[in-house]
Order: sequence, then structure tokens, then C-alpha cells
Amino acid sequence: MIQKYSLQRVINVSSGLYYQGKIDPSDLENLTKVPKTLDKDVYRSLYSTSKLAQIYHSKELAKRNPDIKSFSLHPGLCYTDLARYVKPQSSILSILGRLLPLIIRTPAEGAQTYAYCCVEDGLESGAYYGDCEHESLKSVACDPATQEKLWEFSEELIQSKTS
Repeated sequence: MIQKYSLQRVINVSSGLYYQGKIDPSDLENLTKVPKTLDKDVYRSLYSTSKLAQIYHSKELAKRNPDIKSFSLHPGLCYTDLARYVKPQSSILSILGRLLPLIIRTPAEGAQTYAYCCVEDGLESGAYYGDCEHESLKSVACDPATQEKLWEFSEELIQSKTS
């Protein structure tokens, strides 16, 4: 499936919120279900779980394809247009929203770790990076059995949708 080229790198932009994700290796089918209600807690759960899955896939890709450098990273909290449709629930949040650009990273600052993973030599494949440094993962992202099962489930799901 993956063609061989020199200097191959796969970089997954994850999030520091990955640790809130939940992946049950005995019920991976649950990951494909659309929730009946979508509120902020459900969005956060889905987001965190997707970011955890990216880390697992990055680690498993590194294990299965040693010729490919695979990294996951978090850019830190960045002021982007991602929340442009979110309406503040109070006047205090509205004021805080106007102050955010002054206290959190710009998109260019958030992209530094991504650029670092693109060009830096000697990085550990399968590792997680933040602020242009290797970071330790919380235990929720360190289960090799879940990592392997998720990869295999993903392959099966893709094959079933493309056959």
C-alpha cells in the first residue's frame, strides 16, 4: 500500500487533549458510530479520541514500516479560525475570547513543531513531539495491544469500504 521513496515522513498533528480519549480494544466498532446528540462534551470526547487514535497509528506505522519516519505532535494552544462559529455563552467569555490572541500561540508559532518534525534528522520514529522536543506520552497512549488492534481494525474498515 505504501510506496517506497527516500526521506519518507508521516506527521500526525494530534493534541495535548489526547489523554482524554477513550479507545476500547474490545469494541473498536464503537469508534464508527455517530452519537445521537452532539454537545460540547461529546465533541470534546470525539476530538480527544481521534487525537489518541492518531498517536496509536503513528506508533504502529513506525513499528510496521521502519523505513518510514512517523511522528505525532501537538502544536500547543493556537489562535485559529477553528472556533469561529462558537458563540460565547456569557459576556465574560466574550471578553476572554478577545484577549486570546494576546496570550496564546499564533498559527505560525504552532507550526514550529510540525516544521521541526519535517526537517530534523535523528528524531525517534513513532515518538510524540511538542515545542520541538520529544515528549513522554501518558499511559492511555501506551498500550501496544490496543495500538495493533486499532491498526488492524482500520485496515479492515478501509478494505470493506473500498472493495
